[in-house]
Amino acid sequence: MNLVYLGSFAAYSLVILCVGIWGYRRGSLSSFAVAERKMGLFFATGTFMATFISAVTVIGVSGYASRFGWSAAAFSCYGYALGWILLVAAAGRLHRTELSTVPEFLYRRFNSTALRVFGASIIILMYSIVLMVQLLAMGITLNTLAGLSSSAAILIVGAVFVTYTMLGGLAAVVRTDVVQSILLGSGVLLGAIVVIVRTKGAAIASPPEPLSHFFGGNIRNVADFFGWMLVWGLGIPTESYYLHRFYASRDARVARMQVGIGAVLLMVILLSVITCGVGAGILNPPAHLGDEAFPYLFKTVIGGWVSVPILFAITAAVQSSSSGLLHIVGLYFALDIYKQAARQTDEKLLLRVSRLSTLLFGTFITLASAYVTNHSVPLISVIAGISWGGMASTMFVPLFAGLFWERATRAGALASAIGGFTFAVIGFTLRQTGIISFHEIYPGLAASLLLMIVVSYLTAGESTLLKHTLFSQPRHSSE
Repeated sequence: MNLVYLGSFAAYSLVILCVGIWGYRRGSLSSFAVAERKMGLFFATGTFMATFISAVTVIGVSGYASRFGWSAAAFSCYGYALGWILLVAAAGRLHRTELSTVPEFLYRRFNSTALRVFGASIIILMYSIVLMVQLLAMGITLNTLAGLSSSAAILIVGAVFVTYTMLGGLAAVVRTDVVQSILLGSGVLLGAIVVIVRTKGAAIASPPEPLSHFFGGNIRNVADFFGWMLVWGLGIPTESYYLHRFYASRDARVARMQVGIGAVLLMVILLSVITCGVGAGILNPPAHLGDEAFPYLFKTVIGGWVSVPILFAITAAVQSSSSGLLHIVGLYFALDIYKQAARQTDEKLLLRVSRLSTLLFGTFITLASAYVTNHSVPLISVIAGISWGGMASTMFVPLFAGLFWERATRAGALASAIGGFTFAVIGFTLRQTGIISFHEIYPGLAASLLLMIVVSYLTAGESTLLKHTLFSQPRHSSE
């Protein structure tokens, strides 16, 4: 099975590299950045789903469920659902701006270059954490499947997705995402069916007592439940690799519907992942729970040909999300940091900078992940929560106030973003030292919201073209 899996992985990698070369030949900044704003509903839904289903979902949530059972639903499902609702609310308005990046929206809405650069810097910082999580998951998977060292697996996978993302940009990422969403969705659903049959329905109907509780793991009480719901629910609608799909959509209907349709399918996949995790908690030896539970279950415990498509789904999940992350980082550095510092507007130069920064950042994170994988790390889903919580504390209030509150001002947005990030970091530090027990998103979000309201009321709002676009649209408009 190792040879079959490795051969399938090699063929799959070759195909997506060819798509990257195809995207490179298109050679325009618009194609690299927003796929020429021509993305229809089929491609939009596929890329949204593929970007959403990542290592955090397949490896992280299943690993969490293998230890803490159905409390994984309290840890993830409710927050994900809240995030999808807020994404739908933002989709039409964000599409209507016809911009290219989320920090560019903050600049056009609040007329603040400082906010644009700060927002881009926070996004790049937080995505460094998430991208490392994706690669660590791939290292665990290929180590379990093929016996490759985790470091070697990370270097191989990193080289593949860095290359095709650097070459093809969003036009290539969207097309590979559709294939990947089909592979990972069908693989995970097949896995859940196999687990239900193997456990005779116990994974769903009658899991062992330690795996059957609503509270467990990081969800010890109601405060923890709402804290993690805010982490995912407010973190998701600030994640640029989701919001960026709205810019690339053909129209506002496509921007909204990709989330509406995708969310229904994603919830089915998420529940299937939890089912697989609970099944691993029942069937795996105690030494093989946590982040390695999913690959170990299907490689060693269940085995056989059915394991190949199931385990191959992990590769698709990791590469689809990683390419989306990496594309955002390279593009945002070029347009929101380099362009502002160098005062460059030449599209060919900005395209070269986007590709070069994609290559350099991807190479650095790949090497760092290969190093980190040889050291003990917490559960992948918990690591990812640090990034989502930081993004929610920093970006949620400025972004959604900018979209929906006409009186939000430049000073209010700056104070909100900087204050939210600062208080989230302070809260995280205090929680790690045991001084507080609640999640750091509470002080981060509270500070961000309070500063936005108070400072905006104390300062005069600016009249900008984007502000007029957002708040003067006729109610009957389809946009």
